[in-house]
Amino acid sequence: MGDKELMWALKNGDLDEVKALLKKDEDVNRTLEGGRKPLHYAADCGQTEMLEFLISKGADVNAPDKHGITPLLSATYEGHLTCVKILLEKGADKERKGPDGLSAFEAAESEAIKALLK
Repeated sequence: MGDKELMWALKNGDLDEVKALLKKDEDVNRTLEGGRKPLHYAADCGQTEMLEFLISKGADVNAPDKHGITPLLSATYEGHLTCVKILLEKGADKERKGPDGLSAFEAAESEAIKALLK
């Protein structure tokens, strides 16, 4: 499976394509080109349905990318409230700090996200 095809499908919310691509390689925690995991792309792009699917397949909600950024931090940086909520409900570590030394709460710009992270 090509990383580019999977990354495109993850970013664009093409769940059927992701399911088809993952049938060939079921490792939902593998590192893709760019040093990120599938869950990072879903969180980064606000793809809630994709996020739920990947987690249901065993995606690690606390796995860092090559920079030490977790999916929760990715969703927080991009202001995706629903993704933050899903990740917290699924056990994301809200105390984990990113490479800038900030926790998700400290990095959050949205008051709604900060309220979830308290």
